[in-house]
Amino acid sequence: MATHPPPKEAPRNERKIARFLIGTVILALIVQLADHLTSVHTQLERLESSRRNQAALFRQGLFGVRDEITSIRGEVESNLREAEDGNSLASRLRLAEHLLGDIGRAVEAQSFNLTELAETQATLPSPHEIRDRDARLQELNDLLSTTNKTATDTMRQVQRLDREIIPRDLNRMWRELVGPVVQLAGESSVGSGVLLRSEWNASKETHRSFLITAWHVVRDIQGDLSNTSMPVPVNIYFEDGSIRSEEAKLLVFDVDLDAALLEVETDEALPNGATLASREQLRSIQIFDRIYAVGCPLGNDPIPTPGEVATCRHNVEGESYWMINAPTYIGNSGGGIFDARTHELLGIFSKIYTHGSLRPTIVPHMGLVTPLVGIYDWLDQEGYSSVLPQVRNASTYR
Repeated sequence: MATHPPPKEAPRNERKIARFLIGTVILALIVQLADHLTSVHTQLERLESSRRNQAALFRQGLFGVRDEITSIRGEVESNLREAEDGNSLASRLRLAEHLLGDIGRAVEAQSFNLTELAETQATLPSPHEIRDRDARLQELNDLLSTTNKTATDTMRQVQRLDREIIPRDLNRMWRELVGPVVQLAGESSVGSGVLLRSEWNASKETHRSFLITAWHVVRDIQGDLSNTSMPVPVNIYFEDGSIRSEEAKLLVFDVDLDAALLEVETDEALPNGATLASREQLRSIQIFDRIYAVGCPLGNDPIPTPGEVATCRHNVEGESYWMINAPTYIGNSGGGIFDARTHELLGIFSKIYTHGSLRPTIVPHMGLVTPLVGIYDWLDQEGYSSVLPQVRNASTYR
């Protein structure tokens, strides 16, 4: 009788062991994933709680500053009516500026937390939660943007109130507005110019002093356009009433822009040089901004006349000018137009309006100004970018 071998059990047992091992691995992966999701959820909750606390502190600080500003405004009006001393109020204003600085730092810290929250949000597996977080982040960003703008506007108002309360320093005004303006005079023509701050030339151990004026002033003084190397007489004025006569050489000019750059032929540092407005400041100038026009009309010593910007867009023969209503006259050409608040140089006076052809009548309150933005671009192209405020190093001044 034939016999059969017993059935093999080993393969079946191996499959059971394999299934058990696979199940164990899958279970471990599920547990690890659950731990990771729990950790992410905990981190998000912590960040959300931190955001709420910081937002509450931020709002509390902002409300405090708003109340302080409201109180300051009320005291300003009261002090102005009663003509009382503004020193105490000025201290309050400086305190408000300090508080606004703290708010600015809090805004930066809040922005850092928002960035961290956004990076953590990217690991969330749920699209619905991601959309909710995005919406909250957008709301917070909008709030921060609005708060930043409010803080900036408030800071400007505080600074403006501070300047209005503190009495004017007439000596400082002379040094920053009148002192930089010089007279350029020829045999039959007279005009004005504006000195820039003297530069220290380390290689030659001397100073260099530049001045900006209108090209037609130099042209009328030299007379002979074929000989632009002819020196230009310059009268420099000092605070004690003395006058110093020097000569300047023409470096470069632009007929269409009606601008010229000259260098005073002296190795000594000149005491009063104009502070040039930045490009950002020039772009912010608008109608009704207060200015001073300083020049040498009819050959007089520099005379400041107050006024306002009448328009920032006035085209004449393809060139763009500002128009000002500060009284000006013949001889003001090449003089400076200064910001009445910061005393920064904004432009060079170019020409004055006349009416009629047979007997032209001068209109002294309709003067045209070449803004410094165009002069900056021109000087940069001509290789004289060292006189521009954004590239000049303050340590070169002595």
